[in-house]
Amino acid sequence: MKLIHKLTLSLLLIPAVIPLAAQADEPGHHGAYQHALADLHAARWLIDHRPGDNWEMGRNEQVALSEIDAATREITQLGEYVGKDMYRQERPDANLDHRGRLHDAADALARARNDAAQREDDPRVLELQRHALHRIEVALHATEDAMRDAGY
Repeated sequence: MKLIHKLTLSLLLIPAVIPLAAQADEPGHHGAYQHALADLHAARWLIDHRPGDNWEMGRNEQVALSEIDAATREITQLGEYVGKDMYRQERPDANLDHRGRLHDAADALARARNDAAQREDDPRVLELQRHALHRIEVALHATEDAMRDAGY
């Protein structure tokens, strides 16, 4: 009799335990890479859009945009390699403090770098992660150079 009670109890508990096990590693969700992408998109927009009609983009801003685009491609590829859904929309981590668009872009790039620099266990993607981090770092330095050029 006791064996039948144990079997019945275990069969009743299985449906309650399965959803918990499924949440342990939710496929398709990788918050750090998604946040990095959202911050890269925010930084790109901030660098590319300036109020006024008579503005000409400087060389450092062009370099930053180019590197942000490359980092965006690499982080998307990185997430896909580890089996995550990189097309899920996330909000950027960057909190705009309105010191200026380039300052806000630099903050967004720093946050993207921190998100993308998470510890990665998959040895197949370590080199791609390193490349993406390098691209973000170059974009950040170019943005800081653009701030100096603008006199900020």
